Amino acid sequence: MNDKAFVIGVFVVLSAFLIALTVTSVLSAIKKKKGIFVSFLLSIVSVACVWFSVYLMTLPERDEIQKEEIQSAVTFSEIFREYEKNELRADELYKNNRYIVTATINGMETDGLLNWSGGATLTMETRVDNTIVFFYAEFEKEQEEALKDVNVGDEITFEGECLSAGTWVECELIE
Repeated sequence: MNDKAFVIGVFVVLSAFLIALTVTSVLSAIKKKKGIFVSFLLSIVSVACVWFSVYLMTLPERDEIQKEEIQSAVTFSEIFREYEKNELRADELYKNNRYIVTATINGMETDGLLNWSGGATLTMETRVDNTIVFFYAEFEKEQEEALKDVNVGDEITFEGECLSAGTWVECELIE
């Protein structure tokens, strides 16, 4: 069980206990016609605990938040450097996440091993430090019309899913 699940469990149990205590206190206050203030406070605390439990359940996991932050701030150069340093660590950070990449089209194929379902596979190039880096970007069939407007030698910006620094899939052109 992770920390979030434990905290949610504690607040759910606390909420149930406080709700039961509130009901008992309200019934007692009605009979005795006193202690209504305590019942009112217990009901506010009970509602707050229930609300906080629901709030915790809707929060994204910490890992999801970190991935979102990484995706919005990472460049292809940073991804490439990390894969060069340690592929296992880079996979953990970047693999299967979507990023925005700008590079130059070096080649375009509409068939071949990487292109099973239509679309096109573009060979891309970009400069990372003093090195020219080549990588593949696979565009789905739905992107064919947009790809008809670009040529080898054009610089494009696309959003794609990183499988490694050298392979990007489910890419979509960004205008």
